Order: sequence, then structure tokens, then C-alpha cells
Amino acid sequence: MPSDPLPRSLLTLCLSQGVGAIGLAAGAAAGPLLAEEIGGSAAHGPAAMGALVVGSGLSGPAAAALMRRFGRVPGLAVCYLTAALGALIVVLSLSWGYAALLAGSVLLGAGTTAAMLGRFLAADLVEDGRQAQAMGRAVGSLTVGAVAGPVLLGPSGALAEAFGFDRLTGLHLIAMVVFPLAALICVPLHATSRRAGSARADRESAEDAAEEAPADKRTQTGSPASAGRWRQSRWLPLAVLATGNISMVGIMGAAPGHLHHHGWDLNAVGFLMAAHIGGMFALSPVSAALCRRLGARQTSVLAAVAMVLTLLLGVSGLGRASDVLLVFLAGAAWNMHLVSGSAWLVEVTPRPLRHRTEGLGELAMGATAAVGTFALAGPLLAAGGLAAMCAALAVVNAGAGALFWLSLRSGPPRLPDPESREVAPVTSGAEPQHVPPR
Repeated sequence: MPSDPLPRSLLTLCLSQGVGAIGLAAGAAAGPLLAEEIGGSAAHGPAAMGALVVGSGLSGPAAAALMRRFGRVPGLAVCYLTAALGALIVVLSLSWGYAALLAGSVLLGAGTTAAMLGRFLAADLVEDGRQAQAMGRAVGSLTVGAVAGPVLLGPSGALAEAFGFDRLTGLHLIAMVVFPLAALICVPLHATSRRAGSARADRESAEDAAEEAPADKRTQTGSPASAGRWRQSRWLPLAVLATGNISMVGIMGAAPGHLHHHGWDLNAVGFLMAAHIGGMFALSPVSAALCRRLGARQTSVLAAVAMVLTLLLGVSGLGRASDVLLVFLAGAAWNMHLVSGSAWLVEVTPRPLRHRTEGLGELAMGATAAVGTFALAGPLLAAGGLAAMCAALAVVNAGAGALFWLSLRSGPPRLPDPESREVAPVTSGAEPQHVPPR
């Protein structure tokens, strides 16, 4: 691992990430409580989280398309500004109705997309071989803002009332300010990111030009053959991201209402949700270290096991102690899913397909979490409470963990090594096969 310091541009990105993360609590901590108040029952609470992850899933591919054309920073800025608009609509939803709350929550999901896609901008800002470290730093930088946001759930209520709004909209008022500020902070990174991308592309072009063998005798990264292998190998890391997100979102959508009904006031709920979000981001260096030491696929198996054990706490229903552990450990297990799934996805993705991969990852996380929230969490909460929901999610994670473990036994699909262009000779009717360097 290189010992020289990380670039200053990465510190600027981390500052932007930390500021933007304050706004994430609006959808995570206050959204379910607002949905319950407007909808009139606890079953409506997860719907706000479901709408949030729908927005996150839909905005992922859209942001990736913007980034391909205009660069990463403009894509992040558009996501942040869209989320600020969503926060405004949610604030007005007490007058406009439940549909407005869901629509605003969908737009608010773009803020989550910006926070998550920031880790790939971090990878662009450093030299090859340091991407995992930079991604862990970017995700970890979300911790301060993400923890501070839920803590403001109670105090921000006084701010909302001072402006004539409901107490529960306080965090959304704060989000309307911090999301545009995060976009403004990351604007100077646009030129740096474009230069880094151009320099990396120039190096790769020079490496390709140095190779003299005919193009039909080799399989290069980004070629149709490597793209085909990518399509075959990408679904498992996408499943890692999806299962981690469906579990975390289910718990996050159900916990505020569950805690509030069991005597927790808004300040206490806010502090516990802050602990949950702290677990989501603060342990990123630990997850990154596990990926470096064990490998991304092995860490994915460990993440599934950790999530199953965490969900069993919710099934046990042992009281406040188990609720606290459930909420915190669910965030930590989700972090392991996020870091290991992202690292695994990068490992099997040719560089020319990287933007598309990032969008697919966000789509997988958002789509599965939305389906789980609307079709699983809401009905199960109404029928059997938090324990029933946790039991169902534990089964999902156990099945996913078994698939990840089986992938270890069969071995990962291999893409061409970008450091070696050597391939087996082409035979009639056969696809070129990669031969490891000797």
C-alpha cells in the first residue's frame, strides 16, 4: 500500500459528503414518522422509506448517464439539488396530502444516490491501487453528517414550529439548505476529476498502442468478449448490495414507529437512529480492511451472516436492549454489504463499463429495497410487528449468504487481466480464452 498522503481533492470530497449526509436523516428518521402521521397508521411508516429508495434506485442510472456525458461532479450536483426540491415538497405535504409526501420522498432519494456515488468519484481522484482506501474514506466521511442529522430530529422541531410548520418537518427544512451546500462544495472537483479521468484514459491508450498483436488474437478489457463475461459475473455482487439494502431499509423504516410506540420520545428516537447511521458509515475502514485481508467475496459471506444474526435480535423481542443492538448492528452489517459488494463489482467490471455498473448497483439497491418495503415490511408490520418482518428478512439473507458461499467453492468468473494482454489463440467458432501471465 502506498504511503504517500491522499490528495487534497479527496479531502474536499469528504467535506462535501459530510455536509450532504446531514440531509439524509430527513428521509430516514423523520420520513416514516411523517408518513404515519399523514397516513393515520403504523403500516404507512415504511412507505416513506420505500418511496425514498425508489427515488434512489431510479436516480442511480440517470445520474450515471449524466456522469458519462458531463462528468461525475455535475451528476452529483444534480442529485443534490433534486433532493433539496424533494425536501421542500415533503415540508408542504402536510397541506398537500399523502401523495405529495411520497412524491417528495422519491425526489429526496436522489440525495442518497449522491452520497453513495461519491465513493466512485473518490476512486477517480487517486492513483490505481488506492481506490479501495479512497472509497472507504469517502463512505466514512458520511459519518459525522449522517450521525448529526438524526440527533437534530428533536431540536429541529423547534425550528420548524418557529416557521409555522409541523415539528416533524424540521429535518427536511435543514435538508433544503445542506444539499445545495454540498453541491457547491464539490464543484471545484469537476476539473480535477476530468483531468484524472483523461490521464488514466491516456495511460490505457498508450498501453493498448504498445501491443502489436492483431486485435482478433486478443481479448481486451472493454471488448465484446469481456463485456459478455461481465454480464455473466455481475449479478452476485449486485445481489450483495441488494440484500444488504433491503434489510437495512426495512429496519430503518420500521424502527422509528416501533420505538415511538414503545415510549421513546423524539430525542431518544433521534439518538438511536444516529447510532444506526453511525454503524452504517463509521465502520467503513473496518469493512475495507476485511476486503483487503479476506477478499470481497469472503467479506460478502461474512456480511450475510452478520445480518442474519442481527435480525434474530429483532425476532427475539427482548426489549429495549435488543432494539438498540438491532438498530446499530443492522447499520454495521449493511456497511459490510456495501463495501464488499462495491469492491466485488469493481473487480469484475471492465473500466469502460464502470459508469453503467455504478448505475446498476444503485438501481439494484433501490429496486429491491422498494419492493421489500412495500410488499414485505408494511404488510408484515401490520400483521406481526417488527419480529415478523425481521424473521422474513433473516430468511432472505440466509439464502443470499448460501449463494455467496457457493460462489467461493466454484471460483469467480475471471476477466482479462489489464496488466496482461496475452490470450489463447483463436480457434474457429470459439471465443478467445484468457491465459494467465506466466
